[in-house]
Amino acid sequence: MAEPHVVSALVAKRGELAGEIQRYRRELRRLDEQLGHLDAAIRLFAPDYDLGTVRPRQRRAGPRRFAQGECQRLVLETLREAPEPLSDRQVAAAVAASKGVPAPSPAGTGLEKTTLATLRRLAKKGAIRTLVLPDGCRGWARA
Repeated sequence: MAEPHVVSALVAKRGELAGEIQRYRRELRRLDEQLGHLDAAIRLFAPDYDLGTVRPRQRRAGPRRFAQGECQRLVLETLREAPEPLSDRQVAAAVAASKGVPAPSPAGTGLEKTTLATLRRLAKKGAIRTLVLPDGCRGWARA
């Protein structure tokens, strides 16, 4: 015979999951209804518009690492204070330090990827420049 406390915990967990499923089904019906209303409004203003061409957009999962514009500000501050050009990893480590989180691992983290994307975006805008460091790595400096 099974232990009563084990069965009780499993039954409680099953009830919890069943409740979540019901909640998500209600939410799905609500969203599907809103989508139908939006489709009708689009057809009202543009009857020939092909709604099949509208791609679904994915929302970002999980908490954001940076507030709006924070990574860009930290990258620019880091490069402004640096006496010489910095590598990708050096910039990411400085950004991590200013955020108070551990430095990125060698394998790369979300923070390092976000920092690198910010560096590339700033270089494309002309706010910073890329150059080759003495060790052959790519370096970053203020424009």
